[in-house]
Amino acid sequence: MRKMIKTAGLVSICVLFILIFFGHKIIERIIFRPTELEPSVVFKFDKPFEEFFIITEPEVNINIIKFPVKNPKGSILYFHGNKDNLMRWGEIASQFSAYDFDVYVFDYRGYGKSTGAPSESGILKDSEIIFEKINKKYPDQHWIFYGRSLGTGVAAYLSSKYNPKGLILEAPYFSMVDLIAHYYFPYAWYRHKVSFDSYRYLKESSFPVLILHGTNDRVVPIEEGQKLFKTLQNPKKRMVIIKHGTHDNLAGFYEYQKTMQNFLNEECDPLGKSGF
Repeated sequence: MRKMIKTAGLVSICVLFILIFFGHKIIERIIFRPTELEPSVVFKFDKPFEEFFIITEPEVNINIIKFPVKNPKGSILYFHGNKDNLMRWGEIASQFSAYDFDVYVFDYRGYGKSTGAPSESGILKDSEIIFEKINKKYPDQHWIFYGRSLGTGVAAYLSSKYNPKGLILEAPYFSMVDLIAHYYFPYAWYRHKVSFDSYRYLKESSFPVLILHGTNDRVVPIEEGQKLFKTLQNPKKRMVIIKHGTHDNLAGFYEYQKTMQNFLNEECDPLGKSGF
């Protein structure tokens, strides 16, 4: 019995040691779950699209897809979730062209055909360079940033650097540290951690911000979105709670579709009286 207790104690110490010294690496692999694609892969989508690349730094070449529409009201830059690649996210992002906006979506470094390795600093840096170059290549005065799940932190960050016509956050978190600590509280004590401090990025926001969250979200609890919403000192903020909505099905609800239509066509000032 004593031997079993001693063995169990040693195992516990080893597990603790691993979590203390390597836990941040383990959690990073949970946060960033890319699926790579061969450069030769040919995308096929139901809607017309253009594919191109932008080099953000040596050895980092980012894959981007544009879904153009006739007579666009503006442009949406979409930031996707933490796994898969444009094979999935391109199809999802293309649906926003139904609102008569040109839509751009890119794979983070290390995802799909994009080269490099995913990291918080790298993804945030890429977002700035990509937006600058896209807006130079396809100039538009009516930009909407849209983030989903992991991408909400990236979209929030970019909006703090520019002044978009509007920001849409689907299933957002207060911060990545806060979200991970919800499941594994010692993460907040880690010296090295992925932060994505959405609350800090949006502290000075004055443009329209729309938060969409489902009551049945089991990935990013609705409390995260509510906490973020409460901290925003922004008179143009709005939160829509989708009853019975999960992490992946909000777009299928009529309330979501109606809210999107109103936000893009009315709340974001499509006539160009304010914003970037």
